[in-house]
Amino acid sequence: MWPLIDAGRTALDLVWRPSGDWAVLNLRVEDVGRHTLLVGPYSRFGWNHPGPLLYWLLAIPYHLFGDKPEALLTAAATLNALTIAAMSLVAWRRGRLALVSCTMAATAVLLHAMGPAMMRDPWNPFITLLPLALIAFLAWSVAEGDAWMWPPLLFVVSFELQSHIGYLPILTMIALAIVLLAWRRHSFRSLLPSDRTQQRFILGISFAVVFGCWLPVIVDQVAGTGNLGAITHYFFSPGDRPAGLGTGLHIAADQLRFPAAPWLGRTELTGTDGALLGSGVIAILLPLVAMAGSAWIARRTRSFAALRLQVIVVAASLGGVIATSRVIGPVFDWVVRWWWVLALLWWLSIFWSLWSSLMQVIQLRGVRRFAIGLLAALATIVTLMATRPVLDASASAEPPSPSTGTVLNGFLEPTLQALEGSGPLLVVTTGSVRGDYGDALRLQLERAGIEVVAEDDMVNHLGPERSLSSRKPAGILWIVSADEIRWFRTDPNMTSIAGWDPLSPSERAQFFVDELELKKQLMAAGRADLAQALTNGGGGVDTEASGLEGVDQELLNHVESLRRKGDPVAIFRSTWPSPRR
Repeated sequence: MWPLIDAGRTALDLVWRPSGDWAVLNLRVEDVGRHTLLVGPYSRFGWNHPGPLLYWLLAIPYHLFGDKPEALLTAAATLNALTIAAMSLVAWRRGRLALVSCTMAATAVLLHAMGPAMMRDPWNPFITLLPLALIAFLAWSVAEGDAWMWPPLLFVVSFELQSHIGYLPILTMIALAIVLLAWRRHSFRSLLPSDRTQQRFILGISFAVVFGCWLPVIVDQVAGTGNLGAITHYFFSPGDRPAGLGTGLHIAADQLRFPAAPWLGRTELTGTDGALLGSGVIAILLPLVAMAGSAWIARRTRSFAALRLQVIVVAASLGGVIATSRVIGPVFDWVVRWWWVLALLWWLSIFWSLWSSLMQVIQLRGVRRFAIGLLAALATIVTLMATRPVLDASASAEPPSPSTGTVLNGFLEPTLQALEGSGPLLVVTTGSVRGDYGDALRLQLERAGIEVVAEDDMVNHLGPERSLSSRKPAGILWIVSADEIRWFRTDPNMTSIAGWDPLSPSERAQFFVDELELKKQLMAAGRADLAQALTNGGGGVDTEASGLEGVDQELLNHVESLRRKGDPVAIFRSTWPSPRR
């Protein structure tokens, strides 16, 4: 737990201006207690993940650690540290010191691969990683007849599913594994205590947990945005082609391989677009043989508890293949980062079956104690070796999306001063500037007490309480970049507020002259697309115009070197509604 605690502690010393997804996440966490949040993080496909548990849980440590953006990182580290504490408790319950030693050593290796930046990242593809491992342990404990684990299992499953719908196939397969194991024991009653009073008590608490977690989702579906229906419609409607089972198997083969696995620190194999390539399916033979062989040994030595853990892990991994195969668009590493946890569970369950079988063979109590002591000592060494580099890197680890901070700092303070006391503002980005800056400015405006309004296509990002139907804007705040700034400055309806430019005024004036000349040359060479890219901040000009006949290469290199410093950004204000809309 200490690397997580230290990563959270050092985060409070940072100066962070969240942008993009992190700005929206920060904004929604601050909404807890001020607005009624009924849905989860937004999806790039136009709907939200099912529920608000992520916001609710982050809000508690966020407010505790100072109500500032840096506290969001500390909040994420806190939740992850608590998850590891819960894992160690379940591991102790199921296997005492031996299983705690194995689990914590394996988790330490995973934390080494994650690094301090990912360990304290509140983004939903990352904050859901360690809870997946906890779910596997809780599900195993339930399958072993530990009925008191039902309420925490249902709570963590609710958190996982509400925060990232992509985990649905994995969680479904884990549920089916529990049912299968109970059926094999010829009694579903083994999942609950035999005492009627205890049965009612556990069922009552479990129902209260499920009801409390999913009530906001139901309310939103019935009387809100209908987000659950939107999710269902999206997944059952014909659309873009998913990755497919072949891609899922190739990525699983690459993630489960041993010892050259990504969760053990190896760089993942990617194509030119950054998407995962995976490995040949033959790479999965060793993991499968190891799993099957250890299961056979566990069955021969009657180590059935360890065998049941393997069943749950195999089911979860099959769910991982299904989840990966259903990904729409390029399968980037962060999209299927759950494979790091599934790989950890895969090899941990194999080792635990072999260890449990060994303990069944060793009859002398003294020899058993010596073996457990040796295992604990080795696990401690592995844990210290894995976590030491993470601790050393915590202080220097950057927060998410650090590059936007320089640009944002260039225009933030003048903007806030000029808008002090303003009414609700609709924030619009145009030109080459990324939407990240819009989200970053929206967060800072609301932190300064200036309400923002969401455009029609951004309601799922910022919440229905910021929609045009809920808030009437008093004006529009424009974030403009590149050549569009010149047109806004000549518009009498626009009031200039602030700006940032990596070049001095004289350098910028000369740049416009050089840019215009290069644009003429590109047009004459028949590359109108590259000429357009020059003025809107697009890319590919330097590579595609290289060696192009009629284009001055020295001029091209000069203009591109200046463009790489960044496009200028300017902030304008207009009345509502604006003629430009």
